[in-house]
Amino acid sequence: MAGVGVVDAADTWMVQEPFEKWLAMVAVPGGNDSNAGTVLVWRSPTGLAQHVAITVGGGYALHKPSQGWMSPRKVLTSREVIASARQSGRRFSRYTLVGAV
Repeated sequence: MAGVGVVDAADTWMVQEPFEKWLAMVAVPGGNDSNAGTVLVWRSPTGLAQHVAITVGGGYALHKPSQGWMSPRKVLTSREVIASARQSGRRFSRYTLVGAV
């Protein structure tokens, strides 16, 4: 959320409820990894968001690999980000930003 300009999101412990509310307000299912503004979401088997990244265009995506303060924010190819967050049982989906952030 901070990657697309949501005020104070970078300094807030983000849990599922505010994230899901935000996603429902600003995005629709689907997207393209080459375009900027595709939200990449990995969910648990019960449907809870476990990891999120955002594409920045040109086949690249921004993500923070962990919630630890020491974990750097990274820009990698979209394929690398998708592969790095794979875990058994997780479902992966894409959303395109369409509303105000």
